[in-house]
Amino acid sequence: MASVASAARAGLGKEGSQKTFAPIRTTRISEEIGVRIRRQIATGELQPGDRLPTERELAEAFMVSRMAVREGMRNLEAAGLIVLRKGRNGGAFVSNGSAKLVTQSMQDMLDLGRATLPMLLEARLYVMDAVVRLACQRARPLDLTALEANLSETEALTRSGRFEDRTFLAIGFNRILAEATGNHILTALVEALSEVVRHFVALAGMRTHDPVLRMRRALIDQIAAKDVEGAATTMADYLKGLHVHLEENQHVQALRSRALKGV
Repeated sequence: MASVASAARAGLGKEGSQKTFAPIRTTRISEEIGVRIRRQIATGELQPGDRLPTERELAEAFMVSRMAVREGMRNLEAAGLIVLRKGRNGGAFVSNGSAKLVTQSMQDMLDLGRATLPMLLEARLYVMDAVVRLACQRARPLDLTALEANLSETEALTRSGRFEDRTFLAIGFNRILAEATGNHILTALVEALSEVVRHFVALAGMRTHDPVLRMRRALIDQIAAKDVEGAATTMADYLKGLHVHLEENQHVQALRSRALKGV
């Protein structure tokens, strides 16, 4: 009987088969460093923009090796919680929020065939509808000022023909819209969706009748006027047109690829 009890405690079934209990592992030092710094960020002890102590200072404070600190910092950077800067004024700084992991997850889904461009664009259409509606209700004067500044930059880049640079400003425009909702989850989603879609926009190139400036001008005015339905329609019409352009370009690229392969 004692052997049966011992087997049960060890995770063995009646017939000695191993149950699915995971082995107990000790936490790596670098992971513990990450946990502690995450906790300080979560409690507000460390604020966005704050500079962390140097690698040597952290090693002394935690009483660990500098290599462990370095690995812990890299893990936090990969998670988007800190930014590592080189140079005289470099160091580790608490980030002001990042959608890096969300972006990478979406890109991985596309790369691995678990998602398609139409899926991505459909999700963006519904997310941006919610964002625009909330922005109409919650946007502050400073949000409108930021949108105007972004539009002015977009106009300048359009005049100089710098299309790819303009695609990065589009991410900024959408992020400002999302920030105007006051919902950080929506902001992360919008930033990630915009970043992934930007790649397809850059590949497809500018549309023949480019509606970007006209659309953004109308959208800003409608948000300022709190015209919820008008703003939602403006955004939806623009995105649907863009999505047709991107899907047509993807089809053309696929045909070219097949032709080059002799399929």
